[in-house]
Order: sequence, then structure tokens, then C-alpha cells
Amino acid sequence: MSAVDLPPADTPWCETTAVSEPPPPAAAEPGTSWDTDRAREIAEFWYHPLVEPATWLAVAYLFVGMLAGIGFFVAMVSIGATVFGLSFAGVGVLLFGVFFRMVGAFAAAERAMAAWVGAPIEPRQMAPIRGLGIRSVADPERWRQVGYFAINLFVAPVLFTLGFTAVGLLLDLDAVPWPIAVAVGAFLLGAAPRIARFFARIKHQIAAWFLGPDRLAVAEERVTSLSIQRQEILDAVAAERRRIERNLHDGVQQQLVAIGLDLGMAHHQLDDDPIRARELIALARDKVQGSIGELRSLGRGLHPAILDGHGIDAALSAVAAGASIPISVHVDPDLDLPTDVQATVYFIVNEAIANVLKRARARGASINVARVGANVRVMVHDDGHGGAAPIGGTGLAGIRARVHGVDGAFTLTSPAGGPTTLVAEIPRHGAHAD
Repeated sequence: MSAVDLPPADTPWCETTAVSEPPPPAAAEPGTSWDTDRAREIAEFWYHPLVEPATWLAVAYLFVGMLAGIGFFVAMVSIGATVFGLSFAGVGVLLFGVFFRMVGAFAAAERAMAAWVGAPIEPRQMAPIRGLGIRSVADPERWRQVGYFAINLFVAPVLFTLGFTAVGLLLDLDAVPWPIAVAVGAFLLGAAPRIARFFARIKHQIAAWFLGPDRLAVAEERVTSLSIQRQEILDAVAAERRRIERNLHDGVQQQLVAIGLDLGMAHHQLDDDPIRARELIALARDKVQGSIGELRSLGRGLHPAILDGHGIDAALSAVAAGASIPISVHVDPDLDLPTDVQATVYFIVNEAIANVLKRARARGASINVARVGANVRVMVHDDGHGGAAPIGGTGLAGIRARVHGVDGAFTLTSPAGGPTTLVAEIPRHGAHAD
């Protein structure tokens, strides 16, 4: 018998989940008919929300929200009347801060209730209350909280009542003929949890609109953050270009000039001093090998071939093997990363190790790449002298820009005297999440 595709039992009620229609069974099991099989699947589909924790969380959210809303409003009106009543005597102004702090505490409690049922609401940004809180009277965000509790006094009972409409209808089926009562009751029993979760979502959306962050402000903050990240990436790209140009000019280009001089001298001495000519040719050959090695090193910095052929573990092991100090490497065996994320992880580690070898005077280091929820965490630790900082055109600044460019988090702990620990956590876009 084919099973009905049901949502996970821990799905929050605030998320809309699509439940697929029960497919027709491929074949009836021995001893059952097609109709019995189909009826069992439909019953499982229709009544499954009754046993989902999300349903009872929604019911609790509606019920507790109604009681708390009434209590919050009564307390707010009581102290508000006291404050504004005493204002005529010049004393109430001393209690403005108390009033708005109390409203803020009620708002925090409302958000805590939402978090309790698995649908947290981030706090809305507003100016802190200072001193007596007199300036808070002119803060529209504070009055927005007051407005929520005033509206919630009426909205919460209405949503609670509507959420339990199906239950009320179930209790009023006594006067209906029993065949109709059974049919209607069977329908309402499956509809009741869906109705309760629907109105719980509405209540949550109202609370989030009043007490949650301003979407426009969040969008503006996001635009500002992206602008800063863009500039960091441009600076990092410019620094990387200058590094490549410097390496080509001071390394490969100088070696090619020297190779040309050696070959020219060998050409002139080929007839007069063939032994010296062979020595110059051998020296030029050695310089060619060195140039090839430098070009390969530059190529690995642009995009390592080993990363495509053997994966992130082998690529990072190659970085560690090429270092002048012992470096341990640990990569989670079940790490499953898309190509672009693998490249980001590789460049973070490659640049971090280059910085360790160039500046840290470390005796050893370690590389750890682990899966953390929906992210991948990269940690590079060394026992050097510390004092590292992601400023200017350093490699650490480029790492920070690269991490921020993919919406990751970058932290660097490097006290004077060491040790230094670099941690970058970036999203595993495209990887298989649990």
C-alpha cells in the first residue's frame, strides 16, 4: 500500500507546508479491496494534523496569547492612566520611562511566546530609553508597541474564537440527524487543526508586523552591507592582482631575462668554450624548471586542478604538504560541497597558510574544515607570535572580503604573543542539507 506524503511532525505551524494528495494504490493488498485501501490513506491524510505537535503549539499560542493579551492590556491601561493622570500634577512625567519600559517588557514577552512555539520574532530597532524616558513620548516605535496591545485586546479573542470554530460546531451537532452528524463531525475533526493553525499564523503575522523589524529598514541595512562587501571585494581583487603582477615581475620575468642572458652567452661561447656553454645551458635549464614551478604556484592560486580532480581534502593536504612547517589537516568525511564553495574554502585556507608562513614565525599549524548545520566552518590555527589583523592590503583582509562576499562570518583571534585562530563560516549553497 502506498503511503501518503505527510509533512514532518516537527514542522512549525507558522510555515505553510504543501501536503500532496494521496496517490491511488498500485495494487490492493491481499484481503483488502481498493476502496478500503483508498479510504485508509484518505483518513491518514485528513486526521494526521491531530497528532502533530505543531497543531497543539498553535492552539496553545492562540489560547495563551488571548489571556496574556488581556492581562497586558489591563496592566498597560492601569499604569498608563496613573502616569497620564499624574502628568497634570507634574509628577506623571517622572513615570514615562516606567510606562514604556513596561510596554517593552510586554513586547518581549509576546516575542518569547512566538519563540516558544518555534516562530521567533526579531525585535524591532528603536532608540533606548534613557533617564526618565520623557523623550520616548515622541518615539513612534514605542507607540507602535502600545498600539499592538490595544489592537490585540480585540484581535486575540476573535482569532481564538475563529480558531475554535470547528470545535464549537462539533459540540452543536446534537440536534442534527445522526447520519449527517457523523459525516459533518468526521469532516470537522480533520478541519479543526487546520483552522487553528491558520488563525495562529494570522496572529503571528500581526505580532510580527507590529513588534518585528521594519522590512524597509532591514532592506536598507542589507543594501549598505552589500555596498561595503562590494568595496571589500574590489579592494581584495585589486590587492590580488598587484600580488600576481609583483610575483610575475620579481619572479618569473626576472628568471626569463636571466635565462635569455645565459642562452645568449652560451651561444657566443659554443665554438670557443663548449664546456662553459654547456654549463650555461644547464644553468638555464635549471632556471626554466624554477620558472615552471613558480607558474604552477601561481596557477594553484588562481584555480587548483587538484580541487576538481580529487576534492577539497586532497587540495588542502597539498597546501599543507608544500609548507615549510608541519600542518595537520582534518576535513569532515561526510562534507558535501558544491564546486564554488569548495573553491572558496580552498582560497581561504591557501591565503591563511600563506599569511602564517610569511608573517607568523610559527612552528606548526592546523587546518580544520567541518560541517556545522547549513554552513561549513573553516578554522586555521597557528602557534606563531600573534598580532595579526585584517587591515590594509594584507591577505587576511582579502579573506575577510571573500567570506563576507558569500554572506559568511569571519572572526580572527590573534593576541600579542599568539596563538592565532582564524574562523570563517560560510553557507553550503547547493550542498545536501539534513
